[in-house]
Amino acid sequence: MLSVSIARSVCIMDEIISVNNLDFAYDGGKKVLNGIDFKVRRGETFGIIGPTGAGKSTLLFHLNGILKGEGDIFVDGIRVSKKTDKEVRSKIGIVFQNPDNQLFCPTVEEDISFGLFNMGLEKEEVNRRVDRILERMNLVELKHLSSHHLSFGEKKRVSLASVLVMQPGIICFDEPFANLDYKSIFNLVQEIREMDITRLIVSQDVLLAFYLCDRIAVMNKGEVVKIAPTPDIIKDQALLKEIGIDYQLYLDMINSFHS
Repeated sequence: MLSVSIARSVCIMDEIISVNNLDFAYDGGKKVLNGIDFKVRRGETFGIIGPTGAGKSTLLFHLNGILKGEGDIFVDGIRVSKKTDKEVRSKIGIVFQNPDNQLFCPTVEEDISFGLFNMGLEKEEVNRRVDRILERMNLVELKHLSSHHLSFGEKKRVSLASVLVMQPGIICFDEPFANLDYKSIFNLVQEIREMDITRLIVSQDVLLAFYLCDRIAVMNKGEVVKIAPTPDIIKDQALLKEIGIDYQLYLDMINSFHS
């Protein structure tokens, strides 16, 4: 009995995100999320794919309390609620699809430091963290520029830096590859792969999701219809076609380039 209890405890501790029976509807509208259940393991890269309107981004914004539906969500053992919003948001960061929704300060430096000052950190510590993340993200030359005058790819990097500087244990990406050029996508993929924290990726780019993610949840019409290791999702051709993804077509196209 003792060994069973220990194994159960280890299993629970390994779950850094737990979503239980989550329902959500916008005011006056139909349900967008219906009975969502899933768990994310500490340190893994977890993907969410599905057609437009499946509820992927809506689900993502429940994880740190931006949206609140019916059901229970736990982040690193803390139940997400109005009372715990600040504590939860110190543990989980979200990089928005559109960086203009995340950047609002006069300069790149101020955008990146904003959350740190809100945490109550001393200026010396804020400056140290900001300088370190600017160096890591190759943003030093943009430090004193206005975020709104940057290219889309540069804005994405600043948005990511503004989350990473908070040192969260979990980082969530909402359509991270949308509207990026090839070089920016490559750099972001490398950045995601090198992170040693839990990563959750919502993406319409299924090839990149398949490449990056350990496990994937497939959503359709507000429901999670399957969660499995990525190779098992790739093999489920019937399910992928059902949600509008013809993976075999991708393979045929790739093969045709080399024939």
